[in-house]
This record gives sequence, structure tokens and C-alpha cells, in this order.
Amino acid sequence: MTLLSHSLNGYQVQLKSMSQADIEQVRLWRNDPQVAQHMLSQDSISAEQQQAWFNKIKDDKRQQHFVINYKGQAIGAANIRAYFQGENLHNARAIEPGLYIADERYRGNILAFSPTLLLNDYCFEVLGAQKLMAVVKASNTAALNYNLKLGYQVEKSGDLLEISLNYADYQDSTKGLKALLNRPARATKD
Repeated sequence: MTLLSHSLNGYQVQLKSMSQADIEQVRLWRNDPQVAQHMLSQDSISAEQQQAWFNKIKDDKRQQHFVINYKGQAIGAANIRAYFQGENLHNARAIEPGLYIADERYRGNILAFSPTLLLNDYCFEVLGAQKLMAVVKASNTAALNYNLKLGYQVEKSGDLLEISLNYADYQDSTKGLKALLNRPARATKD
């Protein structure tokens, strides 16, 4: 993983800090019913609401938003935020990551793990988080299974599940996945 002027690179993907130029595409992705169905709020977002949201978060030290790029193409969005009120990302004990893959070609395959691994490495190894926290709809079994493969543990059950991940469990659970995604591309015969 390398950190280069507002972007993270590794596991075959790039997480580029979200800019004004990205927000309309991110809004369209977020409003897609296939993406929105898994969100806590499924309300459609207007261009004005998206702009107001971006104006609010762009300089907020408690959170950071990225566009996920694969082979130079934007395929989704990711974010991290300090889990506890009053902490910024650089002193957060717990961080809440989130992401979605908007491009259907990359949902549900191994590449979907790449931005998560990159984000988790950044949170643990650069920002020094002690644990990662997430809230998942109990009905979103795909997201729950995905997170359990990364080493997350369920802390609270109900309609919304609270899950957490510590660094040791993350390292143990992702060794094989990281090796696979870090493998150099093989040449193919034409």
C-alpha cells in the first residue's frame, strides 16, 4: 500500500480522494436501486442534496471519502469516519469504513475485496485504529458474510447488526486473500 497525494494504491485498485468532479457520478451510483437497497437510508438523493453533503464533508477531519478505481475506471465509492464523536481520523480509536461497488461486473467476485483490504490496511497501519466498526442490515446476508470472511465479529444482533474487527483477527483472516490479490498478473497466450 502506498499513499500518494490523496490516493491509496494496492491490491490492484486505487482509492482516490473524492472531488467535486466525482459527486454526480457517486450520486447516480448511490441512487441505483441495486446499491440503495443495502443502505440504511434508501431515499433518492437530489443533485442539490449531494452538493450540500459534499460541501459539508470535504474538509471534515472526522471522515474521508474516496472513489474506487480499477484499471483507470471508477467502479464504486468508499469512506471512513471516526466512530466516536469528538475524534478525528488521525486520533480515532475506532473507525467505521463503508463502501459499495457500483459496477456490476465487480460485485460478488474477489476484486470486491480489494478496496476493503486497502482501506482496512490504511485504517490499522497508517491511522493506527484499534478496531473497525460497522453496522449491517441483518437482511444483507451478502455483506455480513463478506465482513465475516475479513475477520469481523458480531457484537450486537437485531435488525441492524453491529460488527467489529481488530487487527489480529483481520491479519489472520486475510492472509490468503491478500496473497491472491497481490499476485502479479500472468501473461496469457493470444
